[in-house]
Order: sequence, then structure tokens, then C-alpha cells
Amino acid sequence: MKLQEESGPRLRSRTAGWWAAGLAAVALAIAGCSSSGSSGSSAGSGKSTQPITVGVSVSLSGDFSSDGLATKQGYQTWAAFQNAHGGILGRQIKLTFLSDGSSPTQVITNYQKLITVNHVDFVMGPYSTLLTKPASSIANRYNYVMIEGIGGGPSVFSQACTTCST
Repeated sequence: MKLQEESGPRLRSRTAGWWAAGLAAVALAIAGCSSSGSSGSSAGSGKSTQPITVGVSVSLSGDFSSDGLATKQGYQTWAAFQNAHGGILGRQIKLTFLSDGSSPTQVITNYQKLITVNHVDFVMGPYSTLLTKPASSIANRYNYVMIEGIGGGPSVFSQACTTCST
């Protein structure tokens, strides 16, 4: 049976393994994007003490609200675990959530705000291919890393990258 055809506890149980792999990618992405500037650094160490900020748009209302709430709880659980174990690269994780109301139009607005106004370090994807596809386009437009811990829609991953070199 295909993963996207399953639902409920079975799907959540099955995706737990994918969470671990996806979140390991987060650590690698942050390591690659980590700044060694003096802003927010320990005296003389060159190591930032500022939290790593992660922006996420989730469906707290609308058609995807039950999955959106579960998505939010999953991201919060991951951040709490990481923070309890020293964060990532010694930096705590701060999550910033915006509600998209299950609307692709609102997802676009949310990710633009997270990137251009909130200046998050990177973004994590929402629930549903309907929302993830426009979110990934915005992340790509601003050359941002977007970790998609829940995605399964092939169309999200087959989009042409307009800023990638071949």
C-alpha cells in the first residue's frame, strides 16, 4: 500500500522513521548555513549563541486542521528533544508558526513573511501537497532551505529548480 493512501495512527507510526531522516537533514543544512560572524557570538569564540529560528506554516483551521495540529505537535516535539540535548551545534531551536487556514494563497503569504519579515534561518514544510508545493516555490525563490518532514506528493519534488546549476 502506498504511504499517501494510509491514514490515522498507521500513517503516523510509519512516518516516524522518515522524521528521523528528515530531521537529520535539518542538522546538516544548519551546519552548512551556520554563520561564524560576531553578532550574537560568545566573546572571541566566533560561535553564535543566538537560537536557530525555524519558520513553519501550519493548518490550524480548515480542511487540514487535524493534520496541521499533528504537524505542529511533531515539530514542537522534535525541537523540545533537540533543545533538551543541546540544540543543534550548541544553539537552541526556536519555532515560529503561522496559521494558513488550509489555504494555498495564505501559505504563500506566510512563507514570504517568515523569510522576509521574521528572517527565520530556514523553513519546514506544511502538511499536504496542496500547501507544500507553493511553500517550496517560495523557499526556492528566496534560496532558502525547506525541510519537508511529511511530504509525499511527487509533484513537490519534481519542480524545476530555477536557481540550481546543472
